[in-house]
Parts: sequence; C-alpha cells; structure tokens
Amino acid sequence: MPLTDAEIVALKEPYGRNQFKVSDGGGLYLLVKSSGRYWKLAYRFDGKQKSLALGVYPSVALEDARKKREEAKALLAQNIDPGELKKQQRIEQKSKAENEDKKLANEVRESKIVRPALLDPAEQAMIEERRLNILQILAVASGYTTNEAVLHVALNEQGYHISYDRLRTDLAWLYEQQTLNLKSGALWGVHLTQSGLDAVHGRSWIPGIKRPQANNSC
Repeated sequence: MPLTDAEIVALKEPYGRNQFKVSDGGGLYLLVKSSGRYWKLAYRFDGKQKSLALGVYPSVALEDARKKREEAKALLAQNIDPGELKKQQRIEQKSKAENEDKKLANEVRESKIVRPALLDPAEQAMIEERRLNILQILAVASGYTTNEAVLHVALNEQGYHISYDRLRTDLAWLYEQQTLNLKSGALWGVHLTQSGLDAVHGRSWIPGIKRPQANNSC
C-alpha cells in the first residue's frame, strides 16, 4: 500500500532493531535507520538483484522519490542499468570538477606577471592598498561573493584604473595567500575566505596587503 507523508513522519525505529524497510510499491521503499530515512529502489538487471539510492527523506520528498522511481524504470525499459548510469555520472562529475580545478590553476599561473625583485616604495604601497580594497569590496558583497567584472568596476570607481590582466594578477596573488577563492569561467568568480575577512578587519596581517585603518577593525 502506498505510503503517506504522515505515515513516514510517524515511523519509529523498533526497539532492538537496527533498521527496517517500508514499501511504497513498485520496488520503492524507505530504509529506516537511527541515522535517518533513506529512499531505495529494488530492481533486477541482467538477472541480478540490485538497489539504487534515491536520496534522504525529507530532503527528497515522497513525490520526488516516486518520480525518481519512474525515471529509473524508464531507463530499465531501455535496457539501461540506472545504478551503473548514476555511477558513471558521478565519475564524470568528479572528472569535470578536477578539470575545472586544473584549468583554474593554469589560469592563475598564467595571470602572474614577473615583476622586479624590488619595487618603488610608492608603487608597492599602491599595490598593497589595492589588494586591501579588493578584499574590502568582497567583505560587503552579498555572501562575500562577486565576480571580476564587478570588482573591476568597483575599483575603477575608487580610482584604481587597471586592466583586467592587472586585476587577475592581484586576484591570483590573493588566492595564493588564501584570502579568497576563485572559480574558473568566462569571468572568474571570487569568494572571500575567513583569512581574507580577518585581514579586512585587522584581526590578522598578511605581508603584501595594507593594514586597514584602526576604525575598520573589529
């Protein structure tokens, strides 16, 4: 008999048992454990009994689990093993994430500019101030997150008329100091880290970034 949300909420692990199953029909069942409630689909493929994880209740609601069951059955009707397909998708997603990390690392390396070992003190001070301003812009951004285009506009409004290449050089340097995280793409996504936030508020000092004024610290 199909389950209802009220029945699922009322389910309790019986005393003396580690787990038990409650069927919704069509191979779909809820595995009830002390650690949570897990949707599973029992099915046969190539003469073998298998099970497919469909998510955790209530993150995956009852109707969502039933939809996933029907999607899996549609794959079985095409002689496709939904479990193997899911495994392959996980492998591809992991590979994609690794490739994106490598791409970002290459972009960061390419953004570095070989500079003289010794800089004019005024130029060095300007660079350190600009780096602090980048972190300060991120500190007031929603979720401490923005992209390089927004940063470029904000810096120009503050009088830092620099190129995108120069901005990426600054971001690459700040990334290496672990003050921000970068996300590869047509535009770099930029997210302030706790280390960067501490530098903004004067709770820590990183050589190469201007110390904030006393009235900016917590």
